[in-house]
Order: sequence, then C-alpha cells, then structure tokens
Amino acid sequence: MPKAVAGPVQGREYETIYIMRPDVTRDAQERVATRVNEVMTKGKGTLTSIENWGRRQLSFPVNKQKRGVYVYLRYIGQGDVVNELERNLRMLDDVVKYQTVNVRKDVDLATLSVNAEDVKFEAVEPPQPGEDEGERIEQLLGFEENPERQRPAEPDVEDEFGGDEPAAAVEPEVTS
Repeated sequence: MPKAVAGPVQGREYETIYIMRPDVTRDAQERVATRVNEVMTKGKGTLTSIENWGRRQLSFPVNKQKRGVYVYLRYIGQGDVVNELERNLRMLDDVVKYQTVNVRKDVDLATLSVNAEDVKFEAVEPPQPGEDEGERIEQLLGFEENPERQRPAEPDVEDEFGGDEPAAAVEPEVTS
C-alpha cells in the first residue's frame, strides 16, 4: 500500500475578543489566559497575537455592568479549537461576553512564524477603591452635580412681542 504524501499543513485564522468583568483581579485574568493557552496546546492551535485592550465602556450593559476588560486573541487552528475555546470561555465566571470571527482560510502553518512578545499576556490592574466607574444613580437623576456632565443650555424665551425680556406686568383696569 503506498504511503500518502503529506501536503502543506493548512489551518484557519481566527480572532476572538472576550470581555471580562470590570472588577476582575489580576489572578483571575491570568487564570483565563492560562486556560486559553491550554486549549490551544491541546487542540493543536497556534496563538499568533494577544492584546489586552484594558478596561473600556461597553456598548450596552451586560449583567448590570457598564464597563469590561477587553482581550483580543488571534490564532490559527481548526473548528474544534474554536469550539473548545468558546466552551471554556462560557464556563468561566469572569468572562461575560466573547465573539469569534474567521479571518482567513487556508493558512500555511509551515511558513508561520510567531513573535514570543506578541503572545505574552499582560493583565490589567483592578480598579482602585474610589475610582470612578461611571455616574452614580444620584448623578444620573440630577440630584447631585457631576462636573463631567454637560447640562443642556436653557432655551431662549421670547415674549409675545418678539423681545428677549419678559413682558412687564400690566395690571388690569378696574372700573366701577
């Protein structure tokens, strides 16, 4: 029986962005990064880039949180690596959202080179006590002044005669 000739090893390139809770600790961030590395190793995937985008405002509240810690991953692998990565992210309590996108098909793994600095995970420091995480309910309702919030300008009021000044009070004539 003839041996099969092995062609170039092909993979697909994916991007995954996951968002962690805004108050996530440094240890928890590193646990998530370790889990990602384990999934890549077991699934024969190759991480090509990790970027920690830091604590950012969310487009809409997720689990009553307005901010989150964003992490961007770029990697080469097959569909089973993506499924396993998403399964693991779903199980982690610190991860609130994630999304994966297929960037390219048919990436040649033989010519792939990865810079070690590009796949080094850097954790974000947790927020310090008293650090402003947004407006409090009192500020949103207008009971407290917030220096960052701009109040709408008062509309110009014109009197019935077209002037900007309020009309003088005219007392009605009393006839007996």
